[in-house]
Amino acid sequence: MKAKKIKLAAKVDAAVQSVIASTEALEALGSLDATMVEIDRGTDRCIGGFSSQLASIERTFDHDDILPLTDDEAARRRDALLVRSEVLSSGTDFLRLVYSQQWVRMSAMIKALDGKEVKAAVERLGLSAEVGRLQRWTELYGKKLGVTEAKAADPAIKALEAWHEAYGTLLVQAYAEYDDDKDETHALLRDRLLSPYEGVAEEERRADQRARAASARKKTEAEPEPIA
Repeated sequence: MKAKKIKLAAKVDAAVQSVIASTEALEALGSLDATMVEIDRGTDRCIGGFSSQLASIERTFDHDDILPLTDDEAARRRDALLVRSEVLSSGTDFLRLVYSQQWVRMSAMIKALDGKEVKAAVERLGLSAEVGRLQRWTELYGKKLGVTEAKAADPAIKALEAWHEAYGTLLVQAYAEYDDDKDETHALLRDRLLSPYEGVAEEERRADQRARAASARKKTEAEPEPIA
């Protein structure tokens, strides 16, 4: 950009400087806290799995206008709907939030699970073990953040969240200032400013997909062949 003598808009330039400063703060720590990343992933998978279980129960007893439900079936679907409406009424999009914001939503989720009616529905559904694991993941998440113990939050977590906030601001400003897709300079600036992070994010998504596929293959290979 310097070679092309392109001068950034003031707001974009300020956002770039903020990202640079946040990046330097991360580098000063030596490395990111992989443990928190692993805890976050494990927690997300547990919550996602619990949500899928409730959704599966609901789907199993769907289309009752064609095939009416028995009393037991109707009761089981009501229990699943009750737990979902009280615990995950807004779905699982909150898992994409930064750690501190996700923690707030998780805390509300655990509080809802402790309600008398919800607890009884969970027991009837046979999901007490899953809820217990959710509670333990949430406890571990809070401890690592430093919000459930008398200690300061991990500096790596603070630095990582600050970087994501800074990059989010850059993303908004870059698209606000350079939104003309027909302008080659606008397209060039968006690419130069945003592609490094987007490339890394896409590679992480692909790596995760490859890992999931490999795990599924191993599981399939490990299953015994059906007896003819």
